Amino acid sequence: MISFRLRTGLAVLLVLGFSAAGSWAQMVSKTDADTAAIKQCVAKWEDAWNRHDAHATAVAYVEDGDFSSTTGVPSHGWKELEAHYNEIFTTFLKDAQRTDTVRSIRFLTPEIASVDIDWQMTGARTRDGKDAPNRKGLLNWVVTKHNGQWMITIYHESAF
Repeated sequence: MISFRLRTGLAVLLVLGFSAAGSWAQMVSKTDADTAAIKQCVAKWEDAWNRHDAHATAVAYVEDGDFSSTTGVPSHGWKELEAHYNEIFTTFLKDAQRTDTVRSIRFLTPEIASVDIDWQMTGARTRDGKDAPNRKGLLNWVVTKHNGQWMITIYHESAF
């Protein structure tokens, strides 16, 4: 016959085990939902960029977001970001289109993630107006969750 203490101990372990399993399942489900939401953030930004909508592209960032281009030119905050995108969308990238593919997402906290994105661009011109070769590279983003929405906080771009 099993003692009362042993039965009680087993019952407690059983309850804790089911509780931990339920918590783990919720955490995995939340991570899956956040992963999908981050991929949607990337797709929404890509769509705004391909429509050459400087305002929509800029407001995908947090208000004090940071950007650095392949040439190291920085922009900080919505005003500078929108000015930057307006400049490139009306000059050497006015006919450009891009494709962005999420390579990896790493959650640093439940509200902060690092995102690596492979990008390709066609239709670009050089700054002096000549056709440029197709371009590709890697984006490194830090995204943060604000009121349930993932937004770009830091954006670094490299070209290969």
